[in-house]
Amino acid sequence: MKFTTTALIASTAALAAASPCKPTPTENPKAGDIFRIMALRSASDIHFQSVQALRNGFLINAPAQNASCSRDVNYASFILQEDGDLYLNTRNPPQQAFVDRSGMGQGVIQYTTGVQGIGRNQERGPFKINSDSNLVFVSANGEETGFQACPNALGGGYSVWLAGATNPGGNKDCIGFSARALKESDPVTCAYTTS
Repeated sequence: MKFTTTALIASTAALAAASPCKPTPTENPKAGDIFRIMALRSASDIHFQSVQALRNGFLINAPAQNASCSRDVNYASFILQEDGDLYLNTRNPPQQAFVDRSGMGQGVIQYTTGVQGIGRNQERGPFKINSDSNLVFVSANGEETGFQACPNALGGGYSVWLAGATNPGGNKDCIGFSARALKESDPVTCAYTTS
C-alpha cells in the first residue's frame, strides 16, 4: 500500500478535527489580576463556557447577563485579592462574592453590592487559584472545594454552586466542573445586575 503525502495531510487534518478543542494556555492569574472563569467538564453543555454574573448569582450558558459593561460581553470578570476575597471587576460600588456552606445555604455562591452585608453562616472566602489554574474555595482546615452547575436556572442556563451538596436548592442533575481562571489581557469592567 502506497501512503502519499496527500493522504498523510488528510489523515492528520481529520484527527485534528476530531480532537476536542483545548483552551489557549494563558499565564496563571495572580492576586490583583483580572480574569474570567471557563468551565471545564467534557461531554457537557458547559464545557469551555464562561461563568456569568446575573441577579446576585453566578450562571453558565444564560442567554444574557444584562450587565452594563465597557464593551459587549456575556461573561463575568473577576479580581482575587491577596487575602482571598473575590470581587467582580466592577466600577463603584464594589461587588463581592460570598458562599453559604451551611445546611440552609447548601453551597450557594452569590455576590453583594456596595456595603451590603452577609448572613451569619455566609463566608467571603478565602478563594484561591490553585496550581492547576482553577479557582477554588478554601475551608478553614485548608480543604479546597470546587464548583458544580445545575441546569434549569431561572431565565435559562445553569446556576453555579459549591461542590458537595446533592441537589442544592432543590436542583437536580448538577454536574461538577473545574473553574479554570484565564487572565484577561484586555479587561472588561461591568456593573452586574442585582435583581
